[in-house]
Amino acid sequence: MILYGIGVGPGDPELVTLKALRLLEEADLVLVPVSRQGRASIAGDIVTAAWAQRSTPLPELVPLVFPMVRDEEERRRLLEDQLRMLRPRWEGARAAALPVLGDAALYATVAWLFEAWRPLAPELELRLVPGISAHSFAACALSSFLALAEERLAVVPCTAGADEVRRILEAADTAALYKPSALGEDLARTVSAAGPWKHMVRIERGGLPEERILQGEAAISPCSEYLSLVLLWRERASV
Repeated sequence: MILYGIGVGPGDPELVTLKALRLLEEADLVLVPVSRQGRASIAGDIVTAAWAQRSTPLPELVPLVFPMVRDEEERRRLLEDQLRMLRPRWEGARAAALPVLGDAALYATVAWLFEAWRPLAPELELRLVPGISAHSFAACALSSFLALAEERLAVVPCTAGADEVRRILEAADTAALYKPSALGEDLARTVSAAGPWKHMVRIERGGLPEERILQGEAAISPCSEYLSLVLLWRERASV
C-alpha cells in the first residue's frame, strides 16, 4: 500500500494542486489530521473547499487524532491504537492519503503517521506530494522575495528554543520562524538579539478567512496563535 502525504497549502483552497485533488480522489482511504476528537480539521476544510469546483463527490474524510505531545513513544502508541481500529478500512487497500497543511516535506504530520503505520504494514510505501509552504505563501502575499543571489534563508522551528533560534538567526540574511508561539515572551528578545532587522512581519492563519498581518515590533510581540509565521529581512528586501 502507498501512503500519500499531500500538501494542500496554508489555507487558500485555490492553491491546492490538481495532482493533490486527483490523488485524494483515487485513494481508498483519506485520513485528515485533527488535534483531538471532535475538533475540525483545517487540512480537511481546505480539501472540502477546493472540491467545490469538481463534479465528483467529495471522498469520505476520516479524522485521525495527532496528539500534541512531545513524547514520541506516546504519540506513536496513540496513532497505532487508532490505526488498529481502522484496520478494516485500510487492509488490502491500494492507497491511503493524508492531506497536510503547507508542503508535505516540511514539518508535516505525515512523517509521524508513516512511522506509526509501518510496523503494522511493513509493505507500506511513503510518497510525498508538494504543496505551497507557509513561508512561500506569506512572502508572495507581501510581494517580497524571500532571498536573492547569495542571501542565506533560514527556516527555523521556534520549538527548538530561544538559544538555538538566536544562533541560527545570527547567520541568516532572511528567516522564516515557524510556531513563534512556542517562544512566548522570549520571541521579541530572541529576534532582537540576532538583529538588526529591517523588516519584520507576522502572518497569522495565512490564507484562511481570519488571516491577520502584523508588521514591525508588533510582529514579534507575544503570539498565542499556533498557525503563525514570522518573516525577517535584514537590509535588502522591500515589503
